[in-house]
Amino acid sequence: MSKKKTGQAPFEFSFCEGLRAVPSKALENEIGLHGGFAVDPREGQGDIYYGMAGIGLIKVSTDLEKQEILEISSDLMPLSFHSTKIGTFDGNPRIFLPANEDEKVVILTLEGDIDFILSKPEFDEYESRETPYRPTDTTLVGNTLYVADGYGANYISTVDLSSQSWSAIFGGKSHSAESRGVYGTAHGITQVPASRSLAIADRPHSRFEVVGLDGSFQKNYALPTGSRPCGINYYQRNGTWYAVVASLDDPQEGRAAPIYILNADTFQVISTIRPKEDLGIARADHIHNVIWHEHNNGLFLVCQSWNPGFYFVLGLDGP
Repeated sequence: MSKKKTGQAPFEFSFCEGLRAVPSKALENEIGLHGGFAVDPREGQGDIYYGMAGIGLIKVSTDLEKQEILEISSDLMPLSFHSTKIGTFDGNPRIFLPANEDEKVVILTLEGDIDFILSKPEFDEYESRETPYRPTDTTLVGNTLYVADGYGANYISTVDLSSQSWSAIFGGKSHSAESRGVYGTAHGITQVPASRSLAIADRPHSRFEVVGLDGSFQKNYALPTGSRPCGINYYQRNGTWYAVVASLDDPQEGRAAPIYILNADTFQVISTIRPKEDLGIARADHIHNVIWHEHNNGLFLVCQSWNPGFYFVLGLDGP
């Protein structure tokens, strides 16, 4: 771990250079990295998975020291998986990988085998061929998968995974930051812990909108204007829920993007992490995905930047 620090106590972090274990075969493709991470949540597990176009699926060991490339179908190798989520239904874990450029969501086993593939939702809203469908993120609640069409028409569609049939739709596109229940870009979607609510990252409006599982509006939370949040990941510490948010930009034009640590209840920013400015991570211009990760009493942020793509890990300093 380097001696340089970034952020404000109790969430100050350093660059864990020794944990940059990207496989050598994947290094030349890393510059195009444009997805996200998912941790296997099952008891006694903790491996992390992410996709990389031209490489496929990569598995990171729970100690973050090793990465291996998992073999997947050759048809899937070229796909750019925009996010990675893991969830369990019918008693088995699955990996959910939306491929925004190919209008599909791929569902794999943890070994990389295809379970099934979801194509364009079968709703009236998508009946026209001119209505774009470019899914960017998913989240699983029970047996229902929520799919955010962030780069397309910005609807949130749900599918019953037991029957593999589309079941409901809500949301849509809006250019107004004052709108409710519609989005400029519904870039990320995550279930709020211990609730029946969803947090949706509305990137161009620099806000999170919290809605019920039926899409009913509950509350908007503003982040610094111009930060363009990509998604959110939650972590409970000493009885308090915190959230980490990857930001594509900084509110100050020309400044490298930050990572925000929030109080998850109020969305108040309590620590601003600056990987490029404070830690000298040259390719961390725009932050696309960050997750919390615990191992052996250590707390880490597993991060990736985009345009250019880069994988890196930050470690918490102090208790």
